[in-house]
Amino acid sequence: MYTIFGCGAIGSCITVELSKGGAELFVLDKDEAALEAIGTLGVESMAADMLTIDLSIPQVSNASVIAILTGDDAANLEALKRIKKVYSDKFVLMVSKRPEDSKKLFESGASIVVPANSIVSKSVLLELKNADQKRSAFLLEKVARGARDKGLAILLQNNPDPDAIASGLALKKLCEKFDVKSKLFYGGTISHQQNKALVNMLNVEMTQLKSENDVRLMVGSFDKVALVEASVSSKNNMLPEDVIPNIVIDHHPTDIQVEGEFVDIRPMTGSTSTIMTGYLRQFGIKIDSSLATALRYGIRVDTLGFTRNTTMEDLNAAAYLSPLIDMGMLSQIENPPMSLETFDIIGRAIRNKEIKGSYMISFVEFIKDRDALPQAAELMLQLEGVYTVLVFGIFKDKVQLSARSIDTRVNLGSLLQKAFGDMNAGGHQNMAAGAIDLGIFGDATDRKALLNVTFDAVRKKFFSVVGVRFEDDVTKDLDQDNNGSIVNN
Repeated sequence: MYTIFGCGAIGSCITVELSKGGAELFVLDKDEAALEAIGTLGVESMAADMLTIDLSIPQVSNASVIAILTGDDAANLEALKRIKKVYSDKFVLMVSKRPEDSKKLFESGASIVVPANSIVSKSVLLELKNADQKRSAFLLEKVARGARDKGLAILLQNNPDPDAIASGLALKKLCEKFDVKSKLFYGGTISHQQNKALVNMLNVEMTQLKSENDVRLMVGSFDKVALVEASVSSKNNMLPEDVIPNIVIDHHPTDIQVEGEFVDIRPMTGSTSTIMTGYLRQFGIKIDSSLATALRYGIRVDTLGFTRNTTMEDLNAAAYLSPLIDMGMLSQIENPPMSLETFDIIGRAIRNKEIKGSYMISFVEFIKDRDALPQAAELMLQLEGVYTVLVFGIFKDKVQLSARSIDTRVNLGSLLQKAFGDMNAGGHQNMAAGAIDLGIFGDATDRKALLNVTFDAVRKKFFSVVGVRFEDDVTKDLDQDNNGSIVNN
């Protein structure tokens, strides 16, 4: 039980916050009007003077923490002395207005003394954050409601991962709240076994876009387009460069100015699922077990089990979702059978590895499952002495890249952009990806030559950027043209 003496500005605020968390509270103040202000909270209270009240009452004797928060400094000090005289081991929290007051309070037995100005500043900061969240929610609703005629097309990043899928589903849920029709679209493939399991278990309806013509038909069929888990048209998504999305929600950092009617990009946040959970809560939407499971899994995957790019916002969202998830469904999503293709790609990654210092690259050649690359990269990062890994392979007409790092000196997103171009790669400090056009080599009939050229080009670019020296043991020196394609110098 928390016992609070004083129900003024500070005391009432703390009472409200503690009551939200379901804490058992007892509030005492000699001003009955002050207690009436918290009457709707269902908190036990008493109108009495803390300097004369019987300290043997259960609300005081059984309190785990006593907070003395009245505006009368002298009375607070006397109340502290009274309590410590009766209960020498009682944990008592005090607030001081001046540094010199803190010393007196500690000498009199206070367990914790909090400067009043820090409470005020934290309270103001919290209100500012709440105001910003409310403003964003209001603007998102306004823009989304502008699509009430033909609806909103929700386009996910290419080869959508659990974070993208869950976030798209959350935006679709918001559209239901706004009475707006919506539909999910994606480019690339869904081949990662866990992503397939997520889609199948949740019975997610998504339409695959295979060409620019498909995308333009989509754009023309809806009032507005939302881009989720991506932010710049044509960069890891199917939108042509000349199409500006109306809504952008993402957590990946970008150096490019992002346009749109509503743009919410939070590079410090660990997942887009965290952002979307915040919006669902802001609008008071009941999150069913399937959506909660998807969002919770999306947060866990993008933060690597809360060990990578994790903020308090991510942890709060995960804590909120955890009681709502379907554990049976989550277990089936997390432990699907591994495909033979994925197993083979991981094997090639191990066989074809090249290590230079703490850096390792591995070329897995032609692949049918692009989602196997990050799995291979995560696995290779476990090798002793290796801190940064790049795994790459040829998928259709592109060289697909997946990188992981545990080296705090490395920013993988910036590193891959420097090596392969801003429009071809990007990501966070310790996880990044990219896709590079094969250019004139995409139609090569000699598969062996194409493999050699691709390996040489990516190898030289990567090791050159990280500053690792190696013997010039390749016959071709390749670079990027203005479009980022791999071509001969």
